[in-house]
Amino acid sequence: MFKGQKTYPACDRIYLNIKYGEHVRAKSYNCLWDSRINKWYFHEDDYDKSGIKIDTALHEELCPHMMLDDVAVLV
Repeated sequence: MFKGQKTYPACDRIYLNIKYGEHVRAKSYNCLWDSRINKWYFHEDDYDKSGIKIDTALHEELCPHMMLDDVAVLV
């Protein structure tokens, strides 16, 4: 949970519905891989910078969500 010198809590992760095989696409968004639950994710501040929130079609396709107590909550 370290990226450079900044610490990110696990609750600030926004997960995307991108398959592992689409790693080139995920990395183009600067996503990271969470091997515990096998999903690509952003840290919350990086998600805001990505522009996915603004692009309605992309937002609907990737279905960004947070995991709270093993339950997906849409962002």
